[in-house]
Amino acid sequence: MCKGEIVIAERRCINLYSDMNPWMDLVILVNDEDFDKSKEVAEKAFDDFWNDSKVEEECWAYGDWIEWKLKEANIKYEMYFRRKVVL
Repeated sequence: MCKGEIVIAERRCINLYSDMNPWMDLVILVNDEDFDKSKEVAEKAFDDFWNDSKVEEECWAYGDWIEWKLKEANIKYEMYFRRKVVL
């Protein structure tokens, strides 16, 4: 069996969530050099999700909307949706 090489990379993350809507909870992983711009774009996108008429007209999901805005800003990222598990 081949174990392969293990790579450990440090990355920063942004956790966007809503206190009023617990299903709205995602994590965005970005490189350090993109962190500040990513945070700014993601915060604005999350706020715009509630106010931009295009969201409702085109039936955007919040994750897709934020993803589109990050791509528009040429930011490399990985996005994961969090799921709360109750034991």
